[in-house]
Amino acid sequence: MMSMRRLLFFVITSWLSGRSKHILNVYYSTLTSDSSIYECSKEAKYNDAAEMKKEIEEIKLKMKKMKRKSVLDDKEILDIISYVRNVNPDLVNVCTKQLKFCKRDVDVLYFIDRDTAVQYVSLIKNDLLKNTCFVAELNPGYGVLTTELLKVDVPLIHLYEAKKDLYPILNAIHKMYPGRLDLRNFNLLRISNLLYKDKLKGENQVQEIFQGVENKKWEDETSMQIVGAMSSNMFFHHLIQSLLFRNCFMSHGRPVFYLAVPPSLWHKYSCDISNNKIYTCTKVMFQTMFNYKLLGTLHRNAFLPWPKQNKKLKHISTREWAKQDYEQLNVVKVEPKVNLYSQLSQDNWITFSYFVRHHMQKRSNRVIPELEKWIPGCGIRLIAKDYTIFTQFGDLTPAQMMELFKEFKSWPEYNESNFLATMNDLSAHHEFIEFEDNLKIDE
Repeated sequence: MMSMRRLLFFVITSWLSGRSKHILNVYYSTLTSDSSIYECSKEAKYNDAAEMKKEIEEIKLKMKKMKRKSVLDDKEILDIISYVRNVNPDLVNVCTKQLKFCKRDVDVLYFIDRDTAVQYVSLIKNDLLKNTCFVAELNPGYGVLTTELLKVDVPLIHLYEAKKDLYPILNAIHKMYPGRLDLRNFNLLRISNLLYKDKLKGENQVQEIFQGVENKKWEDETSMQIVGAMSSNMFFHHLIQSLLFRNCFMSHGRPVFYLAVPPSLWHKYSCDISNNKIYTCTKVMFQTMFNYKLLGTLHRNAFLPWPKQNKKLKHISTREWAKQDYEQLNVVKVEPKVNLYSQLSQDNWITFSYFVRHHMQKRSNRVIPELEKWIPGCGIRLIAKDYTIFTQFGDLTPAQMMELFKEFKSWPEYNESNFLATMNDLSAHHEFIEFEDNLKIDE
């Protein structure tokens, strides 16, 4: 029993600083040998006994918190193992070894339930199999979804997985399906970070990531088909920026995405003007530039890491969305619009994005007074188009926002207006050129 205590004590103190080790030695001595108190306290060389006592109490409190946390973690791990044993017994041993690192990146979601993977494939396969020119899987993890995609005759899957710990699993699947998997060491959810590094260093690693993707005209069939699950708040925001500047996913043509995402995340991007608090410029841009569709739902427990349940949320609507996130994922299809450039040129899409961002900073901004700041006297033209002095930018649907911009752009004063001068000013336009510095989700 004593040797076990000493071993535990060594493990606990291995990460402490030298001074803290002395303090814990004093505390430990009170538990093991009363006669050694004087010697240990002499070794610690504390001038202030009160200071020593205070720091001992702090360490005891930290140890108590660590113990409580480890117990919770262990319970969750046991629950996960029990779940995996029921839904996918072949994965139990492999999954147990990898559970810890699954919690490090909460944006990445791994399939662990074979039946759920079958359900996911059934939702997308009819559409996916029409064009499989470059199928890319986001973070395949344990290969559960990969296997089901191969079973429905997807000819070749490019696996983008950054965690090399999982390569033995994926390589084993590759041996079962020779020539049908291409394993690439990268997390596509981090593509915006790589793009920013390319800009700083003058490199082009992003193009290497998409090696093998065929260049296609925008109006042609899709150039990539991206499948997988994720919970990244930043990913859809990056897709908007990628489409505006025609880089990353949009550099070879028009991609299509089949994604399993949390319901609250999907709601933020698919909401309408009735959801005033979350109806922002990002949502207007997403809905204007992309076609999107909800295909179905999946059980949330079929993915790792499992979500944490937050019971302290105050607002009813927030609690409802948190409850949905805890129970399910939405399977969605997202695709840039084919007729995107028949509406506006690429340069004008960037101008439109500035128009939306500027005027949606405050959704209660009124249309006529705001546009008259750019072109004085234009209010009478807007009134003729059924706008009133009370019409707010937050009242406009994405389609109406586009109509307003086209009307604004058609006026003869537009090219000489302060609007273009302000947009082209480096201090105002900086957030668009250096968009990586502004990758924030506007809640």
